[in-house]
Amino acid sequence: MIGPVDVQRWQAAAVPWWVTKVGLVGGWIAAFYFALSANEAPCTTAQPCLPDPLFSLAVVPLLATPLLLVFNRVLTGCAMGVLFGAMDIALDSSAVANTAFGLHAAACALVAAWTVRSRADQHETAGSALVSLPDLPPQRGVLRVVAVLLVVFGFLTFVQYSLINDEIEQHVAKASRVEAEVVEIKNTGEVWVELPDRQRTAFQPLAPETYHVGDGVPVLADGTWVRMENEPENVTWLLIIGGSAVFFAIMLAARERRRRALWSGPVKAIRVQAHQIGPRRILLRHGKKDVATVTTLVDLGLEEPLYHDTEQFGRVWRGEEDPPLRHDPVEVLVAGEWHHGGQVALLVEGEVVATSTLSRVRPRHTVHSAHLPGVPVTAGTPVELPHAIWPGDRRRVEGAALLLGAAGALVALKYYPELIVLGLIGVQCVLSAVTRFQPMLRLDHNSVVLYTGIFTYRVPWALLHGVRRSGPQLMLAFGPHGDVLTTPHLPDDEAGEKLMWARARSLIAEHSGERVTRRLNISVLAGAVYAALVLFI
Repeated sequence: MIGPVDVQRWQAAAVPWWVTKVGLVGGWIAAFYFALSANEAPCTTAQPCLPDPLFSLAVVPLLATPLLLVFNRVLTGCAMGVLFGAMDIALDSSAVANTAFGLHAAACALVAAWTVRSRADQHETAGSALVSLPDLPPQRGVLRVVAVLLVVFGFLTFVQYSLINDEIEQHVAKASRVEAEVVEIKNTGEVWVELPDRQRTAFQPLAPETYHVGDGVPVLADGTWVRMENEPENVTWLLIIGGSAVFFAIMLAARERRRRALWSGPVKAIRVQAHQIGPRRILLRHGKKDVATVTTLVDLGLEEPLYHDTEQFGRVWRGEEDPPLRHDPVEVLVAGEWHHGGQVALLVEGEVVATSTLSRVRPRHTVHSAHLPGVPVTAGTPVELPHAIWPGDRRRVEGAALLLGAAGALVALKYYPELIVLGLIGVQCVLSAVTRFQPMLRLDHNSVVLYTGIFTYRVPWALLHGVRRSGPQLMLAFGPHGDVLTTPHLPDDEAGEKLMWARARSLIAEHSGERVTRRLNISVLAGAVYAALVLFI
């Protein structure tokens, strides 16, 4: 087994998580802001804003960089940051953008070198035991099919771009240059012009605020086909979509290749304890030292259940009965790339039961004694029902800030619609903001309602096993399977006692046929409305 000192050295060799998720992602946001703030030359007939297919393809690594870094694809994210920095310097004439993304690319290169060295140190610290995986690698599955479909979709998108671009060039070749007059400007950014033949059409220029009613606008007209001469039609967004599809397919193929490479020869292996901390998440430990977590596609069922039935679990959860003795944890052999982000295979009794990626241990992955967090809460403070527990001032301020961030993303998308990543960030801000203006718990005569980010649970009192307090948070166990939900930081210090009092009061009466229900939170509807605004406005 890996020793305790080795575990500490192995963890110490890793690059801190905030370097990528805070440092590089924050640097990307700053670089993006300075690039947008830089003064750009206006589009004129002498120097029209021509579509740039190559720079449109460069948008793919631009948008991929923060997403990859946030989802722990460090080396790939750093590579995309360096690639876009080089392409921006080569293709963009803005000195401010060149400097901003050049500095970000340099930071990405340094972090990439640090990560490579860190992973080598982790791999060396993990020991020297080597094993060869049994049998043959698993058959290529769904990921391969998805990758092929993405490549086909990307190819068809490129073909569509080529056909549309050829059609535009044919119109331009036959078009005549005429002077149109601006007759209306709408708040949506549409500029309506009228041609000498009384034909009217609308444009959405890059800077609609520079146009005024009565201005002359040079346009190219070929029958009903009319386009501005200083801002030719730009369909390079098709290249962005196609390039993104192909890039994602390459990532899936590379992941599959790394997974199958585990069977190409002897790989490093370590025997550790496996603790199930979720339906598909496993914590790898040595003694009391947490090493890493892995996520599998299915529940492997490595640990035997501690409780005979739900009633016993409820009594133990409420502190009415001592917890049962824990079974000895299952030991698994973890073989492969022994570093954060590495591909590994999990072996039980000589058989490969899953392949996964080694991930960092987060505070939420802590394994508690006998699966019991915190201390049980007993019935205490009476409360008049119905009763709601609302967020504190701090969470309301956070909600207001998130709403402002979502509004800012929507405004930025109005002027830079190709930066769809801002829309994704805005949706997340809306989802998080709405939950900060909802009750955290609502108690009534028949049930307790739990408001989470995505779902709202209604739990009848008869199906609530009890409440345990862990610091400022409450953990509620409910339902026939003993599901557990953790509340955020509650501003009411006696919320747990109030909840257990309401439960004790309700259990005096019998409530038959009730069950736990779950429905989508209103935040999901708000997020959908915001997404519709992103797509259609």
